Amino acid sequence: MSFFGFYKNRLKDNQVGQNSDMDLKRAVQGWCMYDWANSAFSTSVTTAIMPVYFVVLFQNAFGNDVSFLNFEFTGSSTWSLAVAISTAIVAFSSPVLGTIADRTQIKKTLLFIYTLTGSLFTIMSFFSVFSGAEWAWILGCFMIANIGFAGGFVFYNSFLPYLGNDDELDRISSRGYAYGYVGGGLLLAIHLGAIQFFSDSNHLDLVTRICITSVGIWWFGWAIWTFKTVPEPQISNPVSDLTLSTSIKIAFNTLSKTFNELTKFKILLMYLIAYLLFNDGIQTVLTVAGAFGPDTLGISLISNMATILIVQFVAAIGAILFSKLASLIGAKQSLSITLLGWVIVIALAVGFAPLSPESHHDYDYQIEYSKTGQYEISTKPELPEDQHFSIKWKDSVGDLIDKDYLSRSQVMELLTAIREFEGSKFSISIIGGDLDETKAVGINHRSVLQAGQIDWWPRALRNYIWEPLKLAVDTQWLILGIMVGTVLGGSQALARSLFANMTPESRSAEFFSFFGFVGRASAVFGPMVYLVFTGIFDTRVAILIILCLIIAGYLLLRTIDVEQGRAVALEEDRLFKNS
Repeated sequence: MSFFGFYKNRLKDNQVGQNSDMDLKRAVQGWCMYDWANSAFSTSVTTAIMPVYFVVLFQNAFGNDVSFLNFEFTGSSTWSLAVAISTAIVAFSSPVLGTIADRTQIKKTLLFIYTLTGSLFTIMSFFSVFSGAEWAWILGCFMIANIGFAGGFVFYNSFLPYLGNDDELDRISSRGYAYGYVGGGLLLAIHLGAIQFFSDSNHLDLVTRICITSVGIWWFGWAIWTFKTVPEPQISNPVSDLTLSTSIKIAFNTLSKTFNELTKFKILLMYLIAYLLFNDGIQTVLTVAGAFGPDTLGISLISNMATILIVQFVAAIGAILFSKLASLIGAKQSLSITLLGWVIVIALAVGFAPLSPESHHDYDYQIEYSKTGQYEISTKPELPEDQHFSIKWKDSVGDLIDKDYLSRSQVMELLTAIREFEGSKFSISIIGGDLDETKAVGINHRSVLQAGQIDWWPRALRNYIWEPLKLAVDTQWLILGIMVGTVLGGSQALARSLFANMTPESRSAEFFSFFGFVGRASAVFGPMVYLVFTGIFDTRVAILIILCLIIAGYLLLRTIDVEQGRAVALEEDRLFKNS
């Protein structure tokens, strides 16, 4: 049975039989299972665990930042740079490989190679503790694994145009993403439980590395289902006995022809530019969120993982709901609604801010005057995992750090350290004695909003929303997760299915490599923008710049004529079939 008959190809004249329908369902199920398999990497590794884990390792090695070539690198900015480099490699290589895959049957082979590479180096990250520089090992393994993830996704997407008719693609694409959100969410829930259980033990580092390793095993294990049930597309005009030199020559000749025909595919080109802009913003926000939370807002690893877990399951529901909306008002209109949702979500996220301590129990150091004439430390903070800060803080306060009772002079010494110590992250409140109601907050305390260019916005939201409603920053972060999940599923699934509707089936790998190129290029450009504007201004300004990209993509999307783009794709398939 031919591939086109197997997949109910709309270009084939004969009627697909009952058995083919059954095989088609198995193929669609297998295709969706790959999203179930690899989404664990984007949730647990890329977003939830590894960014936070890397920031800790980075700070242990260098402190809050390190200067290189007169540029200050933080943990989050270094992470975004790694994302940019690894995705750039995929962005520039995938069009060549995609073009070759349209002329010979290697789509499935390439998907397997990328999957094996990504899962293997995810597993290899476990051995970071045995290296001389843990942060570098983790970063290196992640970069190679991310190449496998991003590259595999290009060829995974290229199967979509063959899986159903035009009116089915929104549903199939959304179903795939829904599978991914649930699969990634389930494994993340296990990771969250494990890390929470061992959070106060000496085994936390080991458990964290085991969680990361399990992602690689999960990814490759479930992907076997895909490799067994989704057949390789049959090519109408294949080139046989391709050598390496011949393949490269065909690839570049085909790409050159495509670029010379840009006017023919101008609608698809405009859509790719719109996708570049709004996906740039979305992916950058998702990529840096895992590091922005702990770096800027002081979000704990557990709260960060819990939020991402919420995102996963809400996004699965969002993907299905927006696919139903697309069946009523069209994919383009539905996608536009999700982008407007993103604008609102990011504007709120920029305005997140930890609450200022109010009551005595909100402060890190809580000291009470006792009847003995001494000041009792009833509550003291744990030192941050930033070892450079911890060492300097211990040197600053000396033996006070281990005391439970202080004299008045010792309390004054602690007060001075909190007020004047460079980079102080703590706060203090005193009750009783002649120091009654004395309070102090360090310059780098999580609640302090520095003189940033847009710090007026988080201050305003804190004054009028967060503090009146008593919404702590961890709660703000959880609310963000619900909002992100609602629009995330729809925006990703509909962006893919809308492109598939305007893509010639005969050139699916080539065109989806462009789609992947744009997606990867946006993942390169966005983090670089974030990196530059974080260095020049701060993280909030950087995210605001990213928001402008989404707005620009939305405005361009509104000009796209989807029906005209679909007509061009059908004509290209007709010409290819008759050639």
